[in-house]
This record gives sequence, structure tokens and C-alpha cells, in this order.
Amino acid sequence: MKLLFQSDDYGITEGVACGALKAIRDGLVRNTGLFVNMPSSRFAAEQIKYYPQCCFGIDINLVAGRPISPVDQIPNLVKTTGEFYTSGEIVAKSNVSMMEIKTDVMEDDPYPFDETLIEAENQVKRFIELVGRRPGYIQGHSLMTPNINRAIETIAEKYEIPYTMNFLKEFDFHWVTINWYVRPFPVEKQLQTDVEEGVMKVIPEILDYENSFLVSHVGFVDEDLFRCSNYTVIRAKDLFMACSPRLKAFIEEHNIELVTYDDFKKG
Repeated sequence: MKLLFQSDDYGITEGVACGALKAIRDGLVRNTGLFVNMPSSRFAAEQIKYYPQCCFGIDINLVAGRPISPVDQIPNLVKTTGEFYTSGEIVAKSNVSMMEIKTDVMEDDPYPFDETLIEAENQVKRFIELVGRRPGYIQGHSLMTPNINRAIETIAEKYEIPYTMNFLKEFDFHWVTINWYVRPFPVEKQLQTDVEEGVMKVIPEILDYENSFLVSHVGFVDEDLFRCSNYTVIRAKDLFMACSPRLKAFIEEHNIELVTYDDFKKG
């Protein structure tokens, strides 16, 4: 049995990056994706070099911070301030609900394909500039509309990078049931959420599958995080879960192998 344990949003802030490094060093995280457009991105890219056991990918971020591309090339993705529309602002601007935003069919996609493709490729180029190589995998972040999905697929094929959604289908991964991330997710609700207990209740389901996938959002909470994400306190709880002795004991007891995207690319 194999478990691909992943944490998203690496580098969204320095605190989140440091928390992810702890989860790699002391915990179970073996895959993480970089936000390349944030003030802490360069710091995060430098620090991950000391953790070769982790597959280092990219999260294509279109909802936080400023874009890599010149704003005149992607006018529909950014506000007059030069920052990306947040996911909440996109929903309000498009007059659709989060439930109506899907990866297959959507009448009025708020992300024009050409603009999305430009920014996605420029983010991959920035990753290569920061890290010195292509990402170990590529995936989207927060919103996944049909045009975002198509743009990421296009870039994944061009640069020969595994695209998470297609990769998990190709190797028949079971997604571990995670039902406590909700939208909206107020801090009060995050404080009440016991992530470790939630994972311990559902983790036995991976015993029925050859390959399983567990996604998390680990991190330390810093002031910058409150300025760019609604996922705040929950990241500290995810970090506690990722380093949990109880979860580690379950993994060891059942001889579950922690794997990376690279392991599958090597055959």
C-alpha cells in the first residue's frame, strides 16, 4: 500500500513555508507545491533544497497576491490594484456560486483561456528561475474552472510535468475522505475542528486500496496569512496532524509506503 501525502500552498507566506518544512522533516508530508508569486516564494524555494526527500511541485495560484505576468496581458484576472481577484471576489463578480464552478462545463468562465494560459506558463517559468528545474508536478489552487483546467493541462503537456488531476486518475489513486474543509470557513469553525481526530477516523479506508492520496494545508500561522487566505488556524491543526505520533504509528503498523510523484515517474 502506498500513500501520497501532500501539502498545498507552500510559500504563500513564510510561516506556512516553515510549517511545511517541519511537516517534511518531522512528519509525513512528502510532496508540496510552491506559490511562485508571493513575497516569501524565493525564501521557500531556497529552503526546500535541504529536503530532497520531498517532491517539489507548483500550485498555479490565480487568487492571491500579484501575478507574474504584466497586468495588461491578463486584464480579466486582476483588480485595479494589480492584485488577483480573490476566489470570493470571482464568485461575486461572476454571479455564480462555488458549487457552480466546475472543471467540466461552465457557460461563462470567469477565467479567459488565453489569459489563464499566459499566467500559468509564466508561473512555471518563474518556478524554473527560482529552483533551477521544472516542477515535480503541477496543479491548480482554490478554484478550478474548465479554462483553468485546460490551461494547466496544456502547460503540463508542454513542459512534460505530471498534472495532479490526471496523474491520480492514471494510477487509480483513492482520495482519502476529507470533509472538514468548508466554505466559508470562519476562524471559529477552524478552532473547533480536530483534524488529527478526523484523519484517524478515515485513514483506515486506505487499507482497501493500492494507492491513496491525502491532501493537507500545513503551516505556521503568521500575520501575512490573514491578509491573503481564509485558511488560517486550520493550517496549524493540519500541521499537528501531519506530525501526529498516532498517525505515524498507523502508517508504520500497516507497512504503508510514503511515496512521491517522482517515485511513479521512475516506474
